[in-house]
Amino acid sequence: MALLLDERLGWQLRQVNMNNAFLNGDLVNEVFMQQPPGYIQYDSNGKSSVCRLEKALYGFRQAPHAWFDKLKRFLISVGFIISKPDASLFVRVTSDSTLYVLVYVDDIIITGSMPTSIHYFVQQLNKEFSLKDMGDFYYFLWIEATRSSTGSSTISKDDGDRMCDPIEYKSLVSALQYVVLTCLDIAYAMLTGGWILMISILHQVTVCILVTPVSWCSKKQQVVSRSTTEAKYQSLAAATSDVTWLISLLKELQLQSADTPNIWCDNSSAVAVAANPVVHSKFKHVELDLFFVQEKVANGFVIVGEVLACDQVADILTKSLSVSFFTRFRHLLQVLPIGKMDEC
Repeated sequence: MALLLDERLGWQLRQVNMNNAFLNGDLVNEVFMQQPPGYIQYDSNGKSSVCRLEKALYGFRQAPHAWFDKLKRFLISVGFIISKPDASLFVRVTSDSTLYVLVYVDDIIITGSMPTSIHYFVQQLNKEFSLKDMGDFYYFLWIEATRSSTGSSTISKDDGDRMCDPIEYKSLVSALQYVVLTCLDIAYAMLTGGWILMISILHQVTVCILVTPVSWCSKKQQVVSRSTTEAKYQSLAAATSDVTWLISLLKELQLQSADTPNIWCDNSSAVAVAANPVVHSKFKHVELDLFFVQEKVANGFVIVGEVLACDQVADILTKSLSVSFFTRFRHLLQVLPIGKMDEC
């Protein structure tokens, strides 16, 4: 989402790294430590004392929580509000600018509508904590991001030697699932059989966020489905849950859309179940919590529509497609093959 704002809205994306972050945390509970060698103090009776710690140390179970709590208090004191959908996101909206802060342990990404507001906030942060200003965002959580001359962003793993063996390549992609976080077109590496859970790339949601896919997943269902309709409805429920979270996040980012999100499903029976509150006898065994999809549809929160199987772009995550279908779906998702990244 931060990359989306950076690319499409022209916002600056800044990155800072906090020095010795865990040492800043204040301890709430009493924690004692033996005195370090070379600094032994004794009481009036000549007995060795122990140290009561006021700050956290690396290795403490409380250290991550204490550091985040300290940082959170500071951000709230300078006008930020913690996001409800994502506890690592902090938002500050004023009449002059909008500022978002994303926190992952000691790595912080800052983006906003005004570069001067970003620079001033970095100065505020530096006065409170010791930090290293990394400049413009380029590397985060082992993911590298580069910007082309046209403004488009490229996210990838570290460059390495090309693999000549396609079977070995597919096996590694299947094993190292985190790679698909940046390359949805290679998410489907090998078909393992069984019913597949598909969290579809939701058409209306991608339109709301400037026609860019921001969430995708492909994995086996955790339950055994008795029919294709049930399997598709399981996917529909998962997609609706994902959309609900994304809409809540977009509201806090001041990026609301007047249009109702559309969820496209390529199974007419699953679409009918979502639209019709009457429970069919063959569908009574389905978990009741999945029927919240019907509630969302009835309240006008989402629209569930049917799409032809030949137009279901989510199939790129779950099926072995022909070259023509794969290329067309990848184009609709606005994803470029790695070999053409330099052309954009």
